[in-house]
Amino acid sequence: MRKFYFLLLFFFLFSSAKSQNYYACGEQAGVWNYDTVFVHCNVLIPAGSQLEIAPGTQVLFTGHYSMFVEGVLKAIGHAGDTICFASADTTGFSNIHSTLGGWNGIRFENTAETSDSSLFAYCKFSYGKAVGDSLNCFGGAIRLRNFGKVSIRHSHIHHNYSFYWGGGLYAYKSNILVENSIVSGNYAGNDGMVYGYGGGLCFVSCDPVVKKNHFYGNSSTGVGGAASFEYSKPILLDCYVHDNYSTLGGGLCFLRSYPDQPIANLLIINNEAKFFGGGIANLTATTVMSNATIAHNHASMGGGYYCNDYAHARLFNSILWGNTSDSQTGTQVWIWDVYSKPGFYYCVVEGGLPFFGGSPFSGEYIGNIENDPLFEGNGSYCLLPGSPAINAGTSDIGFFNLPETDFLGNNRLMYGSVDIGAIEYQGYTDIKTLENQNKKIQIMPNPVSENSVILFNAKSGGQYRIRLFAAGGKLISEKLITANVGVNQLAMNILLSDVFSVKGLCLLTIWSEDEQFTEKFILQ
Repeated sequence: MRKFYFLLLFFFLFSSAKSQNYYACGEQAGVWNYDTVFVHCNVLIPAGSQLEIAPGTQVLFTGHYSMFVEGVLKAIGHAGDTICFASADTTGFSNIHSTLGGWNGIRFENTAETSDSSLFAYCKFSYGKAVGDSLNCFGGAIRLRNFGKVSIRHSHIHHNYSFYWGGGLYAYKSNILVENSIVSGNYAGNDGMVYGYGGGLCFVSCDPVVKKNHFYGNSSTGVGGAASFEYSKPILLDCYVHDNYSTLGGGLCFLRSYPDQPIANLLIINNEAKFFGGGIANLTATTVMSNATIAHNHASMGGGYYCNDYAHARLFNSILWGNTSDSQTGTQVWIWDVYSKPGFYYCVVEGGLPFFGGSPFSGEYIGNIENDPLFEGNGSYCLLPGSPAINAGTSDIGFFNLPETDFLGNNRLMYGSVDIGAIEYQGYTDIKTLENQNKKIQIMPNPVSENSVILFNAKSGGQYRIRLFAAGGKLISEKLITANVGVNQLAMNILLSDVFSVKGLCLLTIWSEDEQFTEKFILQ
């Protein structure tokens, strides 16, 4: 009897373990629960079918084969048990005119919109190679067309190649999610006249969500070393983009795009462009970006930021510092044509307008600071105490919805206002010292009564909008005035005439075309 129980236990333990290998070809469905799956011809997941891949499975392609998904693919690994997609033999991968050494990627090209979502988590995609026929030259590891129900989380897209666009991933009219992932060492481009777009990721006519990702070591021969967005409206948040390379836009490139979704909390560091825009390039784009730190990038012209061909991009609460170029002017910004009118609002800009190169600047330049932002150093882009970027930004930027947290996930609002840059200062600071750095408003007396007065320095004849906010940010009063010469005096009762029921901490803001003053007070 004891022997019988031992045999049952042996059978239970080992029957649930993975089989060692599986050889896949043609239509597939069910579960791949193996140590290694060898794909030795093209694989198809038919419409109405689902394939699940168990954690820890290696999927090795023995030739230049694809996995076509018309149904549902779920590859969900774990933090310590990654699912790997790669080539069984990488010999010849570096030859861009051959299919040797790579596999032909996961393809969502005939997937019906009615199909359920395909999910990837804790996966690694390597040695995808999009070459050969021109239709196969997009998206080294993953290609999507007209299907957006795909999410990629906690994954690594590494060392893939595309002859045309999307070294790691290419998406067309596919509003996918890429989150908490690493995109590294991918390459898009060739030695011909068709340029490579998006060394890591390439989106065309998409509204993707791309957040909390790490891009490094990607390159392209055209635009966007890390990623390119054409005719697209991405949500792009909390991304670290460094050490990427391209001809234009070493880090990121926006083409023919008019985004109206949040683009914020970006750390754009040490990228390089052969010609223009080491950090970011805007080509016929009206990108609205907030709280980016664009530092130590390099290009022949426009080390940090580049605009061309009717680019009306706007940059808020951002740092342009330490960028370099081969030209004495244009180290931070280069504007190619007189039709491009970018705007810069409440940014730290090294050198100011004299460090803008190219065509004469004709956009808006409001509330910017040209003093050293005082980074911590040693590769950290956190702010030191006393940085002029602390509390110097603005969250009043029209339709843009500033996230509640910064690049590191810390509270965005510390000490009452938004800092400039990707990382909000979290350390101790002397509030009175901070408030007095550029103190231009006095409210006397404070705590406030209807007899108090507001004194502020104003330009003669300037138009100023006065706003009064209660705790929580609710606007309770607003006036538009024309300033007199010198110090202007405004009776508080003008603002308080209808709001005497409001009590406690309030915020006063005074705006003009090129100035913003703020002051807290207590309303009794």
